[in-house]
Amino acid sequence: MLCTNDIAPATKWIKSCRRMPWMINLEDQYITDDQVKAAYQNTRLEHNIQLDINSSPKLARLTRIMVTLGMANSHPDAVVNMMMAGANIVRLNMSHETEKWHAITVQSVREAGNRMYELTTEVYPLGVAMNLQGPEIRTGVFRGDEKSIGYAKLEEGKMVKLVTNNIAKRGGCATCFWISYLELPRVCRVGDRILIDRGAALLQVTCIHEEAVTCKIIKGGIVRDNKLVQLLDSVVSLPQISEKDTEHMKLASMLECDFLIMNHTRNEKMLYGIKSRLKKMGVTKICVMAKISTQQGFENFDEILHSADAILLDRNNIEIDVGNEKLFLVEKIIIAKCIKIGKPIVLGFQVYNNEQLNIDMNLIAHAVLNGVDAIFLKTGAMNMKDTTKLLRDVDIVCREAESARWQKEIFDELSYKVPIPLDPLHSIIVGAVETSIKSNAAAIVVTTTTGRSAVLLSMYRPKCLILAVTRYGVVARWLQLYYGIHSLHYRTEPLSDWGKDMQTRIQTGIDSLRRKGYIRVGDAIVIVSGWRQGAGFTNYIRIVYVSPGHMENQIADFEPCW
Repeated sequence: MLCTNDIAPATKWIKSCRRMPWMINLEDQYITDDQVKAAYQNTRLEHNIQLDINSSPKLARLTRIMVTLGMANSHPDAVVNMMMAGANIVRLNMSHETEKWHAITVQSVREAGNRMYELTTEVYPLGVAMNLQGPEIRTGVFRGDEKSIGYAKLEEGKMVKLVTNNIAKRGGCATCFWISYLELPRVCRVGDRILIDRGAALLQVTCIHEEAVTCKIIKGGIVRDNKLVQLLDSVVSLPQISEKDTEHMKLASMLECDFLIMNHTRNEKMLYGIKSRLKKMGVTKICVMAKISTQQGFENFDEILHSADAILLDRNNIEIDVGNEKLFLVEKIIIAKCIKIGKPIVLGFQVYNNEQLNIDMNLIAHAVLNGVDAIFLKTGAMNMKDTTKLLRDVDIVCREAESARWQKEIFDELSYKVPIPLDPLHSIIVGAVETSIKSNAAAIVVTTTTGRSAVLLSMYRPKCLILAVTRYGVVARWLQLYYGIHSLHYRTEPLSDWGKDMQTRIQTGIDSLRRKGYIRVGDAIVIVSGWRQGAGFTNYIRIVYVSPGHMENQIADFEPCW
């Protein structure tokens, strides 16, 4: 039957004709934004030539962002503002503040989530990461001089004594302060260098005592309470996991944290130790992330990568060991190894330098171009306003860099090198990513139970966002760590008809993207779903196009395209 708006006298129409005015316009001039012209070039050189400085990036950021919560930015209002500015994961540093403070902070995060739900009617799956103190050396508390409470000003050329006796733990001053490493006098030699707070001050050992060492200040600066101490020339023997770390693991379990970051990971034994202790506690729903911050950790990276669930590269700390001229090589090697096996890689950036806000946005852009999953910003000393502004600035830089990436290179290399035959799920994922490329899709919507389908999609770094619709909050929060994945925690009770329930979940995901402005009328969307209920049955790909939305006397969204 031909569609017509003329109604014959003997004909009674129940609803209007199935018109699809929202179908995508395939003319070349329609495709102007998001560096699309450059994205489909066959060589990297041609891709770079075709990049357009006036091209606008998409609204949806694909790179994830993790921030540190501190005293000034951990109250519920601040956390809400950070979520609205784009934070995906918040980090608690157990090297600072008390356990009670961290418990209260997690309560603030939960309260902020409730407020976001009231504002948006959607659950915001904000991940919570607990950073264990790990095997590290720190300064004590500076309370020995009334003129400088909480800090000491070390002046170049003067002498300072580092004491290991606990009596001096809270009485530090510019001439004498406590160090948490009891074996310091036995591992140090005259002439050894000691770095305080990642370069805030540099000392050189001149004399060794029974419970202290005397040093000359080579580089002066301000040192504050509980700052990191690094022995640059000494062989340090620290425990793999301390009893304090075990207590913090129990706290992470009680507070239902999603990620556990192991500080200064040196080898796989440290990770096995953590996972075995978690298993004894009965904790299974937590992601163990290895922080690489020393040359020893980099040298043992292959075994660490095999054991860890994710990797966090601390640029500032590892730079001290490998040197500034080698730092870019370390980044490239670690990022490439993580991408090859599909484990998320997070790159950490120091926000403050000499008490001043100083972060190079070009370094963040290059990290995105290299393929990182997430950017980690050390914002523990910042207030709400500065943290929110920084998040917005980083969001813009990430979106611009994502648009300028040559996605075809990563997809071709990964898809051509996988062993054949692939398992069914993996085959479907490769097909879905290639379909999204060929159709210039605005999004891939995937329904997932365990998160594996979404993780595999992320591994191939599609140019569009991945919306993972899941009923499990912990899965939604885990997926916040992976490149390109936007999680939707679908909390509605399942319908008795599984087919209708699946369609409702997909429609809810598309409606969410529409409300956020990530998709527009005419955009192609790739749907990845299963053929039956349960985990492990994903084998279905289809394309739909975004309609103008539901109107009176008009068919429901997407019905003509299913």
